[in-house]
Amino acid sequence: MIPSISIVGRSNAGKTTVLESLIPELKRRGYRVAAAKHINEEVELDTPGKDSWRLARAGSDAVILSTPGKVAIFRPEPRPSVTELQRLIGLDYDLLLVEGYKQEKIPKIEVRRGQSPEPLAMTGELLAIVSDEHPPENIPSFDFSDIRGLADLIEKRFLTTKTLTIGLYVNKKRIMLNPFVQKLISQTITGMVATLKGIEGKIKDVVIWLKPND
Repeated sequence: MIPSISIVGRSNAGKTTVLESLIPELKRRGYRVAAAKHINEEVELDTPGKDSWRLARAGSDAVILSTPGKVAIFRPEPRPSVTELQRLIGLDYDLLLVEGYKQEKIPKIEVRRGQSPEPLAMTGELLAIVSDEHPPENIPSFDFSDIRGLADLIEKRFLTTKTLTIGLYVNKKRIMLNPFVQKLISQTITGMVATLKGIEGKIKDVVIWLKPND
């Protein structure tokens, strides 16, 4: 399970601006970063009239749009959680940054402009504040120009320690595993996979999809 951080704040506070500066700073340090944005209203993600849109209108449960350089998947997913986003993108990234999702129980960075009239109603840990004024809370705070300092905090808290990563999902729900169980599963699966024909070199990751027959 890759770590996830939510960037929250009121409208026009500068959430996307912070992400636009934070992502290249983390990339410069060698990390692979995925980003997601939560939109409250329903919008058409595909282009009406295009072939992919027509296939969805025809009733396809999922449409994959593939180009020489990109892949997009369009599928119905009522109110996907951050956990579902993590499951979808897999383990190929070091960090998932999401804009919004203030009610999810994940670390958050709040972006403010001026004196905020009242605290945002949020769930989970407030990791830091990005603001153009010094906030009164005893929480790490950064100016909009100090993206490097914010990246330092994220790197220290979430990216410097490489740990064994196993994601187990049953019926789209993440199942929490303690370190002993993670190690047991890892050793068992990698041991079996290593004996199979066609496996070459060091095993870096294993993906198993299991759908039991009724």
